[in-house]
Amino acid sequence: MTNGRDGPYSRPPPSGAAAMTAAKARAAPAGFGLLLAMTNAADAAESAATIAKIWPVTVGALAAALAVALVAIVWLTRQRREALKAQHELAELTHAVEARGSSKWSDTGVREVDAIAHSIQDIDERLRAKRKRLSELNDLLAKSSTIISRAGANLQLRALLDAIPVGIVIAEAPGGRIVEGNNVMETILRRPVRYSESTESYYLWNAIHQDGRPVASEEFPLARALAGEDHPQLECKIERGDGVYVWINIVGAPIRDDQRAIIGAIVAVTDIDDIKNTEIHNQMMNRELHHRVNNSLAMIQGIANITARTAQDFTSFQQGFSHRVQCLSRISTLLVRTSWERTPLRDLVMVALSCANHDYSDRISLSGEDVELRSAVAAALGLALNELLANAEQHGALSGDEGQVAISWRVAQEEDRPRLVLNWTETGGPEVQNPEQTGVGHFLITNVLARQMGGDVTLSYRGEGLQAELSAEI
Repeated sequence: MTNGRDGPYSRPPPSGAAAMTAAKARAAPAGFGLLLAMTNAADAAESAATIAKIWPVTVGALAAALAVALVAIVWLTRQRREALKAQHELAELTHAVEARGSSKWSDTGVREVDAIAHSIQDIDERLRAKRKRLSELNDLLAKSSTIISRAGANLQLRALLDAIPVGIVIAEAPGGRIVEGNNVMETILRRPVRYSESTESYYLWNAIHQDGRPVASEEFPLARALAGEDHPQLECKIERGDGVYVWINIVGAPIRDDQRAIIGAIVAVTDIDDIKNTEIHNQMMNRELHHRVNNSLAMIQGIANITARTAQDFTSFQQGFSHRVQCLSRISTLLVRTSWERTPLRDLVMVALSCANHDYSDRISLSGEDVELRSAVAAALGLALNELLANAEQHGALSGDEGQVAISWRVAQEEDRPRLVLNWTETGGPEVQNPEQTGVGHFLITNVLARQMGGDVTLSYRGEGLQAELSAEI
């Protein structure tokens, strides 16, 4: 018995090889003890040599893993900077167009941003052409002011006004009584011209600003031109005869006599409803693009992190990461074609299957009704199908020559909300067993992508082949 820090205890007797070694040491002569000591020293030296060999390999592996992580981080950072730079340049282009500045654009390499920029450029060029034409018409009408009398316009002016392809309204000074309007103006309004008696009654034309405020009488370019403003302009929505509000562009100019006194005013009115609605749609698309780019970058970063955690070396990381990003790129191209709105499921399945290493069209069957998905759900589901396809190529039904894959889907009602249920069934491949360890694809499908789809993923490892059931929001 001996005393320890916490009280008396019994020293445990030596056990096994240690006891036998101790007994032999007591029984052996001194020479044998020396031999035993030399043997132990040799073992220690051999262990030290082994550690010396393993240590550089361990350090090299850790350095390689660190290098892979740094490469992925640098690549993602560069992609994000390029996307943010492209969005910033697009915002500057939009502001320049709104301020009637230069709309010159240099492609950034971000396909979605460049497409929107070219669309904005096209709209800006069309607007510039229309404004130029309106200016030329205003100059022509201003030069023809001598044929206007205070009582109205003669037949020559009437013929000229009806030949002009924009709406024309003429008022006399100083009261602002409207004395003439052409047929194009009535076509735009889908009603007769209101021959207002004074400037104060212009509000009866029922026009509103973009923010919904009514256009006051003194804000109309016709009133501003009568007040002496040279080139007043206004974009607003005006009520047509059928009650619908449409966008119009109004450009005005005062009409002066030989002594430069204002004797009237004229405005040219253009229907820009289609152009304006396209412009508003592009602004919405710009905001949506910003949101989608951030989502895509977050998804790419998540794929990189998960792939790096499971990759054995840089080559395997590069192959896995590159394949998943290429598939995401193809899916994003499909979403762009559908304007990031509703994507047909059958088209999405075909794009996901096109990411395979070979053409399996004769070994993969598709069946299901026509369904359209939101862009976020479509992107996640497409990546999930790509993971199932990659697993089937490596380990499942498509790894051999006889295996088949059946993909079917249906719409199910769950709590008064429709949901997509998609089944992936493999047959004819090697016998499947429940894996003791799962890889990155399994983690992506069951954790990351399932949440983004707003549904569940169930994987069944049957002997005849893997079966997966995926549910997603519609």
